[in-house]
Amino acid sequence: MLISSLAKTLVGTALLLSVSFAQAATYTFVGEWSVHAPEAPDWLDPAYEATNGPLAYTAQEAAALIFGGSASDYVISTVDNNPLNVNFSAWYAVLGYQGTVFAQDYSNKFDGQYYGPLDAFNSGNPNNAASAYVRDYFVAGSNYAFRVTPVPEPENMGLLLAGVAVVGLVRRRKHAV
Repeated sequence: MLISSLAKTLVGTALLLSVSFAQAATYTFVGEWSVHAPEAPDWLDPAYEATNGPLAYTAQEAAALIFGGSASDYVISTVDNNPLNVNFSAWYAVLGYQGTVFAQDYSNKFDGQYYGPLDAFNSGNPNNAASAYVRDYFVAGSNYAFRVTPVPEPENMGLLLAGVAVVGLVRRRKHAV
């Protein structure tokens, strides 16, 4: 009985380790940007008259636009460029409200654009359209982008340990009988 419960514990631990290692990743700093950067789409640019404003970007979408790749390749931080300090948050310009910090994947867009109904714009509501990359209000903070690199192959080790434990359990039961 003791061996059986020990084997079950080992198998369970091996499976848990394989799942936790499979989700592990490392972050590599790739750069930083200001929401109100000179090269960011300008809210007042006449080129956007037909759409009432430029596209609104989540911080991860902005990182992909600026540094290449796709939004899922990045995690964002407002703290600094140290991968140990990633807080998964970003600075956003909010239409009619200036800047605030939201989650890195925060999305509040009107038809994909950085604009809204006139009454919403005039209210200064922090729930208005938000973008992590638009020249509208000066936002004092910087967004730091980190590329996500998955840790390779550790889930195979957990499966191997689980298999060895099961084989050991079966052999132990045969010898006990």
